[in-house]
Amino acid sequence: MGLFLHILLFPGGEQSACEAALRQAADLPELDIHLDQCRWHGFPKGPAALLNDGCCGYESLAEELSGTASGPVMVLYMYDGDYWGYLFYQNGAALDQFSSLPDYFGEGSPPDCPGNAELLAKLFGVPADSIAPYVRPWREEAMGGFARQGDQFEIGDCWQLADFLEALGFSYDQLCPPELEREWVDRREFCVKESNFGANERNYTKNSVDLEWELTPGDEAAPIVQVPRQQETAPIDSTEELPNALTSQTYALSRAEEVLDVAPEAVELVRSMDCEHAIPLLTAAIQANPDRAGLYVLRSFCWNQLEGRMSGLSRKPDMDRDMTRLLELEPDNVMALRARCPTAGTTSRYRRSLAYRRHWVGDDMGARADLQAVLDRGGPWSVDLVYLCGELGLPGF
Repeated sequence: MGLFLHILLFPGGEQSACEAALRQAADLPELDIHLDQCRWHGFPKGPAALLNDGCCGYESLAEELSGTASGPVMVLYMYDGDYWGYLFYQNGAALDQFSSLPDYFGEGSPPDCPGNAELLAKLFGVPADSIAPYVRPWREEAMGGFARQGDQFEIGDCWQLADFLEALGFSYDQLCPPELEREWVDRREFCVKESNFGANERNYTKNSVDLEWELTPGDEAAPIVQVPRQQETAPIDSTEELPNALTSQTYALSRAEEVLDVAPEAVELVRSMDCEHAIPLLTAAIQANPDRAGLYVLRSFCWNQLEGRMSGLSRKPDMDRDMTRLLELEPDNVMALRARCPTAGTTSRYRRSLAYRRHWVGDDMGARADLQAVLDRGGPWSVDLVYLCGELGLPGF
């Protein structure tokens, strides 16, 4: 499954009123909104919110929010990492809608029509000609180009959503800054929990990592001991994980050498594993040098290192975006492919993903050989694997 993303924009809205509207919408169980996992940011154009993973129902959400908010609401979304779009509502009624990839589910779903650039320009207070290039459905002849000069993401890339946000006067990077839990450098800062076995026993627990910290009973000055928490359930797939661009420190450091000229301070921070402070420097370097692949390797590695150290918020969208860009710059980067495609994450599935990749780039002979190796090994089966075997004409399909 690809990436699903949901962002709310309230042009001209007042943040407390917008938050109240979202709280009311969260009472609808079918939307599956978790307020503690939503992230807000105030922009000059109005407040915006990134919703939690797993929320659903674009149309219901847009209708519900616009019925209680004092102004228009845009529900901006990314669907399965394949395309992006939006629904724009006011007073419970649709003003405009757009999908970058029409007919995705069949003819007319989503509809094949451009967005209303003039309306967006009026309500967001931006020039219509700066909006119009983004709200045109993708066409084959335009794939690989850019909607406007200076964009970071190509036509055909679902992350064009981020460029569209910029054109409206918002910013994905400002909406999603790393909100890290503070470092616990003094054991007195840990949450002290009295034990049922006596007042002298206390557990110091840091929930953001898979460790328990314990203070030796009866000795306030005793050193803190790290005790690994027992794994409660066995993993579903115990196949050996292959190193990839998100997880391999060795790979990240090897790519760091090539960007020393544009991000020397960030490279030193990555080498010392100070990922929190490296990310802003890497982001600035990427903005100045968008075609330097090594910068995306380092930033995505840093995002992954910080995953789980935040207040319940995931950086997976940022990692996905960086891996997508890395594969655009280096289509045959196996380390990025493993990170970007879940099916490439283990040795038993790696050749299957290479078959997909070979087919995408036109090497059907190589794809057939890789698929045959999967068949000889046996599974794992999926609808897309069966489809690819049939498309490539393997015996029995």
